[in-house]
Amino acid sequence: MFDYLPIVSSLILVFSFWPLINKVRLNRSVSGLSLLMMSFGVAQSSYFIAYNLFFDRLFMVLPFVVTGALSALILYYFVRYNSDEKQRRQLAIMLLCSVLPFGLLLLPNTDAASLLNGLTYVGLVMSSVRVMPQTYKTIKSGDVSNLSARYFSLQFIAGLTGLSAELHMAQVSVAHVLTFVMILLTNAAQLACIHYYRRPALA
Repeated sequence: MFDYLPIVSSLILVFSFWPLINKVRLNRSVSGLSLLMMSFGVAQSSYFIAYNLFFDRLFMVLPFVVTGALSALILYYFVRYNSDEKQRRQLAIMLLCSVLPFGLLLLPNTDAASLLNGLTYVGLVMSSVRVMPQTYKTIKSGDVSNLSARYFSLQFIAGLTGLSAELHMAQVSVAHVLTFVMILLTNAAQLACIHYYRRPALA
């Protein structure tokens, strides 16, 4: 049964985006939503896709294609609804920097396996810290009008499922365990912020 937990975790991640996207489309705004958090989502998905394609782990490609595409869709809404020229340049620079490492694959002496393995660890770090910019922005602005508690709740459940799967592996990866623990902590902190700023005003 535990062999299927990574797949379950990936499916929960995919479905977690729908409440957030529906809220953004309804409000026609992404104000209060962290651009950096979604940029990390696109970057880490591209690293995991490249890794899984290279090592023929095709069953793990689709979830990252979907989550990466949904993160990119939210960035599109950001450009469409809220961004100015300066923010568009910042977004372009961030996305360009995230794909620059793939340029090393064009060099003749590059060990593709080692490079892609290293990028997956970069992706794990991004997974660990990607919610932190959102929490910082939420605390700074107090704007939770376009944030979905269900999005972060499902991300938390996906992290918990992934942690359970990792702990039942024959060889447990400390890096993966720490990543899932950070995912749980950062999403829990963001949920606390959302509930705090949505609490009824005291008389």
